[in-house]
Amino acid sequence: MKALVAGDRPLPANVTKLARDALVVGADGGGERLLAAGIEPDAVVGDLDSLSAAAREKLANRLVRDDDPNRSDLEKAVTWTRVQGADDIVVIGWSGGRLDHTLAALALAFEGVQLHDDRFRVTAVVGSAEFAAQPGTLFSLIALPEAVVSVGGARWELARETLAIGARGLHNEVGAGGRVRVECHSGKLLLLEGNFRALHD
Repeated sequence: MKALVAGDRPLPANVTKLARDALVVGADGGGERLLAAGIEPDAVVGDLDSLSAAAREKLANRLVRDDDPNRSDLEKAVTWTRVQGADDIVVIGWSGGRLDHTLAALALAFEGVQLHDDRFRVTAVVGSAEFAAQPGTLFSLIALPEAVVSVGGARWELARETLAIGARGLHNEVGAGGRVRVECHSGKLLLLEGNFRALHD
């Protein structure tokens, strides 16, 4: 089952498309963000300290309170969707605002969750990953904190090179064939697929 989880940060322009045929869940204040976008969530999960009185009233029969102080509202909402049977989970409204929350949200990628914003789709590379895009489309790789990586089909290819967290994996481009393969031989690696071209001279 497909699920869309919205955090309490600006939602991407394609939120309506992402919500189609999905279980839609707000992570605390994310429920209010969904209402503002014209989408009524199926549930709102979290400690519920970021919802206005009006939103609480409107969503009264869909509130799922979870006061666990050791997990973020995003983590709580993702866990709740899994209990409902979701196995294809997209998280939006996760970036921007507080840097600590944004960085913590990236850990969800290593739990099989996709993180979307207006410019990137973020996933973890476990073993290998392939994607297709127009030649010249930007993508980046972030090692946490280090990974041995191979990349084929890109403008700049790698063969079992060690990437450490930093700028070394930033800004690569999809090659002329329009398909890229990334392998993570060891370590932890995030793949950030852009939806734009930014050709590097």
